[in-house]
Amino acid sequence: MPLLQKAKKYCKWVWDESFEGEFDTWGTSTYFMEIGHNLHAIRQIEVYENGNVLSYDGSHFSDNYGMLCDQRIGEDDIQEFEITKTEFEQVWNTKTPINR
Repeated sequence: MPLLQKAKKYCKWVWDESFEGEFDTWGTSTYFMEIGHNLHAIRQIEVYENGNVLSYDGSHFSDNYGMLCDQRIGEDDIQEFEITKTEFEQVWNTKTPINR
């Protein structure tokens, strides 16, 4: 069954480059995303090496730091980087974003 017909998916990506610019000192980051049936991000939380956290969803789409991913996520990426809903929710519910 294609992913388009399935329930939400959850992914985790480790980004091994810094944020750059004035936020370069934040270091590398790990992105956690909840992806809807249309393969677009619904919720996204970014955890940075220095401890900073950013989060985005439908009620907070963008700010001066960044934004909720607006690109369709590839099915291959979902399969390669998929995590459980429990792992995503644990990060979403325990990390305190600085942009909220």
